Amino acid sequence: MSMRHYDCKNYINLDCEKGMCAVSKGFVPIDGEGSQACPQFKQAEKCGNCKNFINSDKYGVGTCTGLEKENWAYATCGAFACRGYAAK
Repeated sequence: MSMRHYDCKNYINLDCEKGMCAVSKGFVPIDGEGSQACPQFKQAEKCGNCKNFINSDKYGVGTCTGLEKENWAYATCGAFACRGYAAK
């Protein structure tokens, strides 16, 4: 799977089509042409990048095992403030 600006820690979402790079201060598309990550890419903390995220289905819904109670979670959910997050 190729990394996109959207998967970067430096990505700031602006609307449904684009975001901004916190490093370059330039506009970047969420997907499609020009959405590939740049050399300054830093993996964002998302459930799908966590050791405690398991059994993801084709829609990116899986199980979080990193908190007191197991529960379902989306792989794309931001986990920057999750106390159970552990990078893969």
